[in-house]
Amino acid sequence: MRTITIAICLLFCHVGLAAQGDVIVLRVSGQAFYYPQYGSKPISMYPGLALEKTGKVHCKGQGSAKLLYKGTTILVSGTKLRDVQELVKAAVSGSQMSFTGRFFNFVTESVKEGESQEKLKKHHGRYMSKTSGGIEGFAKDSLAIVPLAIATGTLPAGTVIFKWRSAPGEGPYNFRLLKPEGRQVAQLFVRDTFVTLDLDELAMDIFVKYEWSVTRDDSLKSVSMPFKICPEKAKEVQSEISKDPYFQSADPEEQQLMLAISLEEEECFYSANNTYAHLLATDPDNVLLRRMYTTFLARRDMLPEANALIPR
Repeated sequence: MRTITIAICLLFCHVGLAAQGDVIVLRVSGQAFYYPQYGSKPISMYPGLALEKTGKVHCKGQGSAKLLYKGTTILVSGTKLRDVQELVKAAVSGSQMSFTGRFFNFVTESVKEGESQEKLKKHHGRYMSKTSGGIEGFAKDSLAIVPLAIATGTLPAGTVIFKWRSAPGEGPYNFRLLKPEGRQVAQLFVRDTFVTLDLDELAMDIFVKYEWSVTRDDSLKSVSMPFKICPEKAKEVQSEISKDPYFQSADPEEQQLMLAISLEEEECFYSANNTYAHLLATDPDNVLLRRMYTTFLARRDMLPEANALIPR
């Protein structure tokens, strides 16, 4: 699979923690607790919580937790109070060349970059220094129409929603879908800031480069957003990642996160976005999911949307 450079970290600084930890809580079943220091009150562990190695953990009853440290997962169960330092001593970093290793690094780095608007802005800037959401020549004019860089890259066949941010003006938006040589495939005049199209009904060719753009009042326009249609690409990505031994043993939520990352690596941004959105809809208070989705949106040049997801 194609590897993209990722510099993101999932670290939630809980009230009462003096510093950020580097042991990340991936999952909790039942009740599990973390003690930052001797004599401190226990903190209920949750996905996305970062633990200092100087603390202690224990589970209640049949509770359990899965922790992540330097590319290795650690399962914790039992009511015995355990030193986090002792748990991580046995952790050995996984191979950085394997997808599983990249996945764990991605998760660990994602929490830090998504913990504040300041860090998220820097993360966004690193990806937007030469391109915007992977789109060359993205318009930076404050009056330009800004398309959301989700409907780009490799799109599925069927229904796709093309979105952009609102722009000043009175007239309708003129949405156009073209082949690169300029042949028009579709044109719609709309008042809203999105268009929903069934790409199957347009009888578009697969693996052929298309582009879409939006104008308004003959003075405002967006950059052209390139894409191609590959109906089976998302299924192929899922089939490939399902061969990974860790994927096979992971719980459904982790599997979907691994799938989302795989889809992004293969430039299936629309499918990756849908995967993140579905996960968050089923568990909206999950800090881990929110941080992962937040940094994904920042890399797609959707900083305002990403900031709105940062856990308060």
